[in-house]
Amino acid sequence: MNKKLVALTIFITHLLMANSTYAAISGSIMVTGTKKMLQDGLTALLILVPIAAALRIAWLNYQKKGLEEPAEIAAKDKHVKKIMIAAISAFCASAAIKVVLSYYGVTANV
Repeated sequence: MNKKLVALTIFITHLLMANSTYAAISGSIMVTGTKKMLQDGLTALLILVPIAAALRIAWLNYQKKGLEEPAEIAAKDKHVKKIMIAAISAFCASAAIKVVLSYYGVTANV
């Protein structure tokens, strides 16, 4: 019983100290720099992914014009589908980044 009380006291002490520690480091250069880095990464992700996906899909469709084998055309179509799935998952990742940024109180204006 005594060990449980000591463990509970230590746990509550750590919780109380964590809040004051967070308040002390929330304005530090490292934390604000990390927030800015996440914002810049989100902006780059949302700009570069659709451009790269569109260029790659256009290139694959251009290559598909010269093909005569149905199997090769099907392989190019499959590759286009994979690129579209990758682009959609990148946008989902950007939504996850926005959620993390909103947790820290940062709004991503993209």
